[in-house]
Amino acid sequence: MRRIFASLATVAAVTLAGCNLDLTNPNNPTLGGALSNPRAATSRMIVGVLSAYRVNRTDQIRAFGTFGRETYYMFITDGRFITGPLRDWRQNNSFDAGTQWGGRYGNYRNAYAAMTIINTTTALTVAEKRGALGVLKTIIALDILHVIEARGPIGAVVDMTDDVNAVNPIVSQDSTYAWISAKLDEAKLDLDAAGASFYFPIYAGFAQGFTGGTPAGFKQFNRAIKARVEVKRGSIGCATCYTAALAALDSTWIADLTAANRNTGTYTIYSTAAGDASNVDAFTGSNGSDLYVHPGIDSIAGVTLDNRYVRKISGCPASSPRSEVGVSASHRPCTYATTTTPIPIIRNEELVLLRAEARWFTGANAGALTDLAAVRSTSGGDAGGTSVVAFAAPANNADFVTELLLQRTLSLYQEGQRFPDYRRFGRLAQLGTLPQDVTAGFTVATASVLPNQECDARARVGAPAPMSCPGGAAVP
Repeated sequence: MRRIFASLATVAAVTLAGCNLDLTNPNNPTLGGALSNPRAATSRMIVGVLSAYRVNRTDQIRAFGTFGRETYYMFITDGRFITGPLRDWRQNNSFDAGTQWGGRYGNYRNAYAAMTIINTTTALTVAEKRGALGVLKTIIALDILHVIEARGPIGAVVDMTDDVNAVNPIVSQDSTYAWISAKLDEAKLDLDAAGASFYFPIYAGFAQGFTGGTPAGFKQFNRAIKARVEVKRGSIGCATCYTAALAALDSTWIADLTAANRNTGTYTIYSTAAGDASNVDAFTGSNGSDLYVHPGIDSIAGVTLDNRYVRKISGCPASSPRSEVGVSASHRPCTYATTTTPIPIIRNEELVLLRAEARWFTGANAGALTDLAAVRSTSGGDAGGTSVVAFAAPANNADFVTELLLQRTLSLYQEGQRFPDYRRFGRLAQLGTLPQDVTAGFTVATASVLPNQECDARARVGAPAPMSCPGGAAVP
């Protein structure tokens, strides 16, 4: 998808050195400009929301990779990309305090603005409106999901109002997940009433192996995210959510895992075309050149025999070891080989892992173990499809979670899942301290704290100090 910077502003007459120039300012759109052609304007706004999600995705992969002990971001001239998330993560002005905050809420604001126009215009049919609302609500839910995945016990803001200066309340983790789930269900009802096609373009990443470019196909994506949300809710105490996850999975493209279908899913896609966005987390990308594999991944028992390790972690050309602020790593990940390699949002391999978890915790243990064994042998096995490490059937919930986290670590490496996975099961301590001799104080973060600007904005209006802000509760 080409990145489109849409101008919604009216043309202004500018006098410069005696010459009259008609210029459009793409950085200062106006509501009046949008309402003059709401069909074209909202189409571009929706494309912009999808594009912004794509850019935020690469930042998420880098940040969550560090928090989750998957990768180091060894920016050679500034060690704060390591000390920020690994030592100073409780500080509101640390390098990673804004992880999955400003960009996500900026995209939410843009989606909210588009929905305001869509809801009030008469230039769109009812079906067209419902299709647009279904897409925008799904992306809003997905953005807020990433906010709460980063923040956990701190909570998140879920409300948006017309007042751009409003300081909306931060609600609990449970309330945030419930809001996301409800928003996805709202979006599904919209997509149900959207007809056969959208009036705006849906880029190719939403049509990988199924008809994601249509309302019916996009609804499958919506249900896949719904399943992910309900599984996460189930793991933190929701009694009925695993059952809801299984119901949602039935409306996705899930299929018993094979080598041919494991990557079927939705992706953010990238390009090197002028004005477009590239995958900066690629092996050869601007961030990718400084991303190194965390030694904790290399030390997993039997991992070097696993095909997932070979494909994503050790299969690229050798790179020089690097050290920064006392930590060292020997090689770079190759999950994303080039700057045009797509990044998964969700794919069939994750759907099968979600089903395994939901099956286990709803009593369908045999089906859960079948799913786990299929992932281990089909995705991780050797060239003949044989599981390279003995698979002992878990005897209890704790054993199952241990096995599940191992399979999710390898299958979903650099997809932004390991950090929230270990937290939701209370296993963050198992990620351990850094394996090298480093300055005292390096610890496993429990959350990405609120950025300093957010704390200051709340203090200015006299709002109660939320967790992690000065005057508020400490992050557990």
